[in-house]
This record gives sequence, C-alpha cells and structure tokens, in this order.
Amino acid sequence: MARLRARIERAAAQHRHTAALIAAAGPILDKYSPNAAPAEQYAEQHDLAAGLRANAALLAPGWLGAQLDALAPATPLGGPLPPTFVRVGQAHPLDDARFPMIVPLLRAGHIAIDADARDSRVAGLLRSLVLRLLASSPPGSVRIRAIDAVVDGATFGWFGGIESIMPPPATDAEGLRAVLDEGERWLANRTDGPAPTLLIVIASLPELTEGRDLARIAGLAHAGPAGRLHLIAAGWPPPPLTQETTQAPLPHATQIAIRNPHAWVGDPPGATFSGTGTGPSRLNAPVYLDPDPPAELVRQVCAQLSGPWSAPPAPVGEPSRTAWLDYVAAGQRLDAVRREVIAVVAEHKTALKAAQADLSAIRGKLANHQAYLNEVVGEAGGRPLELVPSWQEIQAAHAALTGGPQAVDPRRGAPMAPPPPPSALGGPSGAWPQLQRATTVPVSSPPWPPTSAPPAMPGTPTAMPGTPAAAMPGTPAVAGAPRMPVAGAGSPPAPAPPGMATRGMPTGGYPVVVPRSAPPGMHNTGSIPRVPISGVPISGATGVVGTGAISPLSPPVPNSIPGRVSRALRIAAAGLKQSEAALAAPGRQAASNRRVWVNAGIYFAFALLASIVQIPTLLAADSTGVGLLALPCALVLPAMSFGLGWLTIGAMARKSTSRTPVLGLVISVLPLIPVLVFGRWLFF
Repeated sequence: MARLRARIERAAAQHRHTAALIAAAGPILDKYSPNAAPAEQYAEQHDLAAGLRANAALLAPGWLGAQLDALAPATPLGGPLPPTFVRVGQAHPLDDARFPMIVPLLRAGHIAIDADARDSRVAGLLRSLVLRLLASSPPGSVRIRAIDAVVDGATFGWFGGIESIMPPPATDAEGLRAVLDEGERWLANRTDGPAPTLLIVIASLPELTEGRDLARIAGLAHAGPAGRLHLIAAGWPPPPLTQETTQAPLPHATQIAIRNPHAWVGDPPGATFSGTGTGPSRLNAPVYLDPDPPAELVRQVCAQLSGPWSAPPAPVGEPSRTAWLDYVAAGQRLDAVRREVIAVVAEHKTALKAAQADLSAIRGKLANHQAYLNEVVGEAGGRPLELVPSWQEIQAAHAALTGGPQAVDPRRGAPMAPPPPPSALGGPSGAWPQLQRATTVPVSSPPWPPTSAPPAMPGTPTAMPGTPAAAMPGTPAVAGAPRMPVAGAGSPPAPAPPGMATRGMPTGGYPVVVPRSAPPGMHNTGSIPRVPISGVPISGATGVVGTGAISPLSPPVPNSIPGRVSRALRIAAAGLKQSEAALAAPGRQAASNRRVWVNAGIYFAFALLASIVQIPTLLAADSTGVGLLALPCALVLPAMSFGLGWLTIGAMARKSTSRTPVLGLVISVLPLIPVLVFGRWLFF
C-alpha cells in the first residue's frame, strides 16, 4: 500500500509538471514569430548595406549617386572623367537597411527596362538618368539621342536649349531610323583615341516598329560598348507581335524588371549578384526606382549647359575597379544571406507547426491521465490529489522553455527549476527518486543537496544531472535532451514555495516538486544561438513529426523556442505514459483486492444484521395476519442494509469511486433468504 501511495504521489507530480508546461507553452507559441528567428542574418544584412553604401559613394559620387531632390542647384557640373556607374534607385533588403543601386553604363554596357515611358516610374527614371549623365560628364564627352513616341516626345520636354548635346527626340519610325543610321555611322568611324560617347535613350518605340529596326537596335547593343555607344532602352524586349519581332534580352545590358511598387535589377554585364556565383540572377533585394527630378533643377542644369563648348573632351580614365568588385561581392553575399533567412524562417515555421501539434496532442493525453489517476486514487482510497500546477511551477516551466531567467522563490532566494523529467519517474521498486514534501520547515533552514543518486531499475534511464537524455523503453532517444535533477532519496524535506501548503494540502500530504537546479543551458542564456540549416524535415518510423502523435524524436530546429517546447512536451508525454504504467503495477491490484474485501465485509455485516433482526419476527408470526404483515417489512431490509453499507464505505473512503455497488447489491439480497424460507413454510 505504501508503494502504491508513493507511485500515486509521483504520478500527480508528473501531472502537475505537464500541466505547467502546457500552461506556459500556449502563450509562448501564440506570441512566437518565425520571421524574428534569424537575428544574426538580419544583423549581417545591415552590415552589408553599410558596405554597399560606402562602395556606392566611391562608384557614383556627386550628381551620379546623390538624391536629386536633395541636391543643391549650385552643385558644380562636370567632372574629370566620363561617368561609368550611375544610380538607378535605392535597394531595400530590410525596412531599416537601404543602399543606392548602382549599375555600369558608359564604357561598360547598357540599361534595359521591360516597360516603357508610359509607366510614370520609368519616365521618372529616364529623366533622372539623363540629368545625372549631363550634369556629371566633362564638357563635350557625352552626346544624347532620344527616341520617344509618347505624345510628341513629352518625356524629355524639360530638357530644352541643349540641342548641341541633346536634340529633340525622334517621335516616329522615320526618326527612329535616322537615329539608328547615326549610331551605325558612329560605330563605323570609331577611333582608339579619346573621343566622345554616344548615348541613345529609347523612352518608347513607335507603334508597329518593324522587325529589321529591332534587329538593328540589338546589333548596336552588341557592338556598342567597344565603340563608345550605349543604350538605355525602355520597353525592351518589346511585345512579340510576330516571329520576326520577337527579340532576346539586350546584350551587354543590365535588365530592370518593373513590379508593383518595386523593381528587380538583374545582373550587370560581366558579373552576377547570385550568391553561388552562377547566373543569370538578380539583386536579391527590391529596388525602388528614382523618381522624377525637380523640374527647376533640370532647367538650371540645361541653362548652364546651353553655352558653347570650348574645352576638349577629357581623356578616358578607369573607374575604381576595386570598389565595383566589392560592390558585386557584397551583392552576392546579400543574396546568400537572404536565401539563408528564407530557409531559417521556413524551418522555424515547421518547428512552430510541430510544437502546436504536440501541444494539442498532449492536452488530450493529460485529460486521459487525470481520469486514470482519479480512478486509481478512488480504488486505493485516500485524500484528494492536487493536480493544478502552482504559479511557481508555471513560471519555472516558462523559463525552461524560453531560456530566460527563472522565477525566484522568496524563501530560498534561488531560481526555481522545472520538476523532474519523466525519465526519472518510473520503475516499481526504487527507480523513483524521493520527492520533497510540502511540510512546514523554518525559513532559515538551509537547502540540503542530494547525497547520492537513487538506484535505477534494469532498463530504467537514470536522472543524473548533466547526462544526456536516455531513451524511454522501446522508444528512440531524445538527442541532446537535458536531465532535470531532483532531490535524492533520503533528502530531508525542504520549505515549500509560498502558496503551496495553503491550498488544502495537509502536512505530510502530496509532494511538491522543487528541484535543486535547472538543467544546464536552460536559463539565463540571453539569446537563441544561430541554428544551422538542414533543409531536411525530421521524420521517424511513424511519419513526419508534428502530425499529432507525440514521439520522443528530435523536433525541427531543436535549439529554437518551438523546438524546446516540442522536446519538453514529448518528454512529458513519455513521462505520463510511464506513470500510467507504474500505476498499473501489482501494488495497485493488491490495493484493489483489499478494497473489495473491505467493502464485502461491510455489506455482509449489514446484511447479516438485517437477517438476524427479521428472524424473531418471522418465527413469532402466524398465518392469520402477523406473518403476512412481516413479509413486506422484510423486503425493505435488503435496501436498508445496502444503503447503510453505501454510506459507511463513503464515509470511510471519502471518494465515490471507492464503492463497489454491484458487489453491495449482490450481498444485500442475503436478508431475503429468511423471507423466502418462511414463505415456503407458510404457504406449503
């Protein structure tokens, strides 16, 4: 009986521990956001954005890379060299991390945009690019030819008075062919010495542009960088109307794809932004294109450029190649980091889904465990169990799941750790550690450390502090699961936490689990360590983790908060199963047999008393009237004996499940035997 009582008390402690985990895990999972998991990757993106801003300042200084709406009109024009790199917008890898998007153009390649100037964003980008190149180029080093079929060339209407540099745009097919003829002559007359650069800006192609004209544009793009001819082509590739008009992407061009509200910038000529180093790819960050420059700023720049050109073209020089290589390398690393973020977030979402499934499954297991535990207590008799976890136990479970600081016991001044794991709760003879009881001890009493480890049954995992989790019988091991040490067998009782001894729990009653210390690494850890990316979902013999069936397999991302919750819940579920197995030990059957015999004795005593009371009445009766009156009265005595036995057993056990009503009914019919015997004698 004593062993069964100890097993019941330990099962109740395991029940409270599991209930505390469930109470703490629900709010934790509700507030958890997988998007906040890769904190280190977010920090690296901020560092990369800072480096990209520094390199952009070297590649595109002054007019080439500044925000035009914040640029002073008195900023000097021109520069020592024709510009190679120019800004097209601002990249936003994160909401609070930005850097200028720089692309190579003059003496390097072209720019192609998949929408034309009918999109206001494209029109604004074209005007800002033309203004940057005009304001930053040495005198006479750049000549611009524009093609714009939108409302008579309205895209470049602000650029007036600079016909020697930028004549009015061509607006029809004939004007388009004239610009293409000039471009072909430019390439035919190219020289190796210093010479100006020709820039053809296509804002929009005339309607029904012929296929041979599109092929001429592609040919200029192919041969242009070697002959100081460059293109900014909006609306390229053009919509394929026929097989003849279907065009490939513009060669030697940085392709910009317009989306809403951002754009994607493709690989620059001769390089790639792919983190693997293999293209084609694009910058892994949305880019917001530069808006329209202020109209007054455009007019002031054109007014300064409208004077006659007297200075010869500046000699061609090389831009900062090191800064460009660093810029591309940072873009490649940004791509790798952002892909890593996506993988980490996906794994944390999987872990969160698995933890929520585990939480839902263990709630049902806990309800079944409570019903089973109440049944066992009813059979054994005794006081009611305390199955609701205390505030301290819930706080300790919360700290263990989140890795934060644990609740402090005011009486002991030390962090409170979670109750022991189910691996330490099992075995019918000695495998269960001695649990501390809620006895009253003076506040000044010091804590007693365990002096020795409890003996372990064969096949039962031990619970030594710091040792890895051992496998439950018949189940795989939980990789890396820490043990939660408890007081050793023979430890003197320790003071109970506040509120634990005032909830109707008498002295010497049911145990209060207050372990000495938390498992290593489970509290005061600060932040969650970086999680390696596996990309492979965890699965077991019964299927993928998170399907609702709790198993002690390692959950996805075990070091994350959902992973900790899943691991703790699965260990607790195994503990509930072990406690149920321990309660089904022979001690319970012996207690059940003793209960049956005690109930049978009580019912038999009242049945015998009812039989004895009615015998004198039956013997004194005769056939005229007293005997007939005694028969109905005798029929009431079995019900009275059953009721008295029912009330007596209930008063002794104080638990409705301790009664055996079927056995009582069978025994309570014994007082009918004298009545039947008398009736046979009376009538026959």
